[in-house]
Amino acid sequence: MRRVLISAVSILAFATILTFFPSDYFTAVLLYFVLFFAVSIFIGVRTYRRGIANVQEISRGKPLMEIDEKEVDKLLEKDKALMDEYRKFARASFMPLLILPGFILLATFLFPTLPHVAETSLGASIGPTAARFISYVAIFSVFSAISMLAFKPPVVPRIVRSLKVYEAGVVIDKTLGLKAPLEVSEYKINEERRFIEFKLNNQVFRIYHRDVKELDAVLSRLLRLKQ
Repeated sequence: MRRVLISAVSILAFATILTFFPSDYFTAVLLYFVLFFAVSIFIGVRTYRRGIANVQEISRGKPLMEIDEKEVDKLLEKDKALMDEYRKFARASFMPLLILPGFILLATFLFPTLPHVAETSLGASIGPTAARFISYVAIFSVFSAISMLAFKPPVVPRIVRSLKVYEAGVVIDKTLGLKAPLEVSEYKINEERRFIEFKLNNQVFRIYHRDVKELDAVLSRLLRLKQ
């Protein structure tokens, strides 16, 4: 939902710039990327601080289980399917590069053509400025739809290197604290490869443990599957 909202605002913003301030287009693009990275850095810092604060709060509770990096490393070495899985994710990540040339060709065709066609066909009824604005909205909407479908990155599981489970929540990799109850949208147990995966918001966490049933019994006390 957030991604759709950001795309809609971006479409309207860039359509407005191209319609009324075409000479400032590249300046606007530069400012957009500067703002994007500034917001990303701010969100990252805030998320990290919140995670550390949760770690301190959760760690005051009673410990239930601990998994260290050495155990995880041994299980990763035994997981023969892991490399095939990473290869599949790598292939999916390269797919946008194959589509990019067609994306560029489409842009070189639409930007010079569609605004002129819109002004010619709609200018008499709604005015040339409105027609040009609608054409740019249409162009950016097409690119936004293509981006959402073709440039969607695969969700790669985050392999938890260390885990501490407390009555109040879990501490992942010593820096991320997740308070209980955790409402997860997916919960999978793989006894053969000795891990449990759960999806929280848009992130998939994978926890390896030598005794998956024991891990499941502990996590089941803190996790709640969304209906």
